[in-house]
Order: sequence, then structure tokens, then C-alpha cells
Amino acid sequence: MDNSQKKNLKKLMTTEFYLLLFLILVLLFLAVFAKGFYDLSNLMNLLNRFNYVLIAAVGMNMIIITSNIDVSAGALVSVLCIIAASLGKQGLPIGVFLPVTMAAGAVLSMINGLFITKLHIPAIVATLATTQLFQGVLPLAVNGSIYDLPATFTWLAYDAKLFGIFPASTVLMLAVIVTGLLFMKYSKFSKKLYAIGNNKNGARLAGVNVDRTIVIAYTIAGALYGITAVIIGTASQRVTTTMANGKEMTFIAAVVLGGTSTAGGSGKLIGTVIGAFILSLVSPAINYLGISPDWSDAIMGGIIILSVVASAVNIKKKRRISAAPGGR
Repeated sequence: MDNSQKKNLKKLMTTEFYLLLFLILVLLFLAVFAKGFYDLSNLMNLLNRFNYVLIAAVGMNMIIITSNIDVSAGALVSVLCIIAASLGKQGLPIGVFLPVTMAAGAVLSMINGLFITKLHIPAIVATLATTQLFQGVLPLAVNGSIYDLPATFTWLAYDAKLFGIFPASTVLMLAVIVTGLLFMKYSKFSKKLYAIGNNKNGARLAGVNVDRTIVIAYTIAGALYGITAVIIGTASQRVTTTMANGKEMTFIAAVVLGGTSTAGGSGKLIGTVIGAFILSLVSPAINYLGISPDWSDAIMGGIIILSVVASAVNIKKKRRISAAPGGR
């Protein structure tokens, strides 16, 4: 094997390649040991779960690339579910409550960005604070839940089907992921995100408005959380104030599992796509394998730990290479 072939092979052996290989092995395992897993109804439920996890993870990916985090995402999505349901209860169609929910998500998430950039509060602290704020205020505004929602609200989950089979939320997911892939590959803004994650001071010296870029990243993520909230909320005629609490760990895990560095500055959106699909498999796979649902959170936590450890190892490896004589 000559040097060019070795280089091509090395380019192929990426995090995304190994993740895809792992996903294929998991799917083959489920085909053999999880009877009924590939029934059409289960696959469609799995696809709907993948849709909302991936959409939120696209926004989370942008935030983590800047070396920040958003642990308020689950609580924020719960707030947005209630906002969407409040509008849907009045009989407003999805063409109205979807953009309004996205706008609300953008504004509320932008507040996180402003806390981080203007008040210089660490991202983990700022978003923990807003998590408590959302979880504390929501029950005061809504008495437990909004129920008896009309068909115009649940239309997206129950009646809107592509070719009479696929959930229409797939259209929203495809629109987000195609836009996201093109945006992260070709836009100047995405280059600013990576620059900030790699070296915030260096990016600032290079002329990047660091604070504004971070605030915009949080704002875009909030708008995407709005889409996620609509997909989650419309799947039930009863929307509760805790509808998405805890789901932030799934969104974060999808990004980290996909190869985005927890230190920021590196990671590809395609990895997040694969990571989101793997995590979307966990709960239904456990169910069809006859394992207690209590293991779901434990397995998710294990995946997060392994992903963070792998990310830390890669960071140390890159630093050693950079520090070595002749390193870049």
C-alpha cells in the first residue's frame, strides 16, 4: 500500500465512519434478537423520536462548537410545548403556532446567550439558572397541563403522513438537516463558531465579534428547540409542564457521541446525525429486548461518559501532536 492509499484510508477512518459502523452492527443485532423491532409502527415511532432529537441536536451542536453548553434545553422545550399548546387550544393551525413557538424559543434562548456574554456567567451556570427559572415559573403559569387539544393541534402527529406512512415531522427534520449541513460547511458564520471554540481570544483578534456570534448561536438553537417542542407537543392531546424535562441530556449526548469536542472548535454535523439516531434507538431497543426501562437512563449516561472520555482523549492527542517538534 503506497502513501496515497494510506492517506485515503486514514481519511476514511473518521469518527463518523466508526459511528456508522457501530450503528449498522446495532441494527443487525436488533434484527436478530429484538423480535418485532422492525414492525412498521415501531419504525415510524422511532423516526418521529429521531426527528425531534436531531433538530434540537443541530442547535446544540452549534453551541458546543463555541465551547459552551445549554443544560436548559429540556426545560425550555417544555415551556415551548406549553406555548404551542396554548395557541393550539384556541384552534390556531400549525402555520401559526409553529413560527410563534420558534420565535419564543429564539428569544428565550437568546437570554442565555446574553447572560453568558454580557454578564460573563459561565454557560453551565447560566443555563442551570434558567433551567430552574423555567421549571419554577411554568407551574405558576399553567395548572399542571393543557388538555383536550383539538385535532388542528395534533394534526402533525396523527393525520399528517407522507405517502400515508411517514410522519410529516420528517419534512421538518430534512429541511433542518439539509440547511444545517450546507450552513455549517459553507457559511462564514460557521467558521466563526469553530474559530471561537478553538481560541476565543484569537478569534477576537482576527476580527470576530465573539459575543454577538455566541448570542446568535443560542438564538438559532432556540428557534430549533421550538420545532422540537411542536413535534413533541402535538403527539398528545395533553401537554404537561414537564413534557421535555431531562431531554437536554439526549440532545447533548447526540452531539458529543457524534464526535463534536466538548472543548469546542471541532466536530461535524453528520456525526451528530448518526449520534442522534443511535440514541433514538436506546429506549425502543430496550423495550423490544425485554430489558427493564429503568436501564434506559443508565445506558444513556454510560454513552455520555464514554463519549466525553473519547473526546478528552482526542483533545490530549491533538495537543501532544501540536506540541511535538514539527507538529502543527
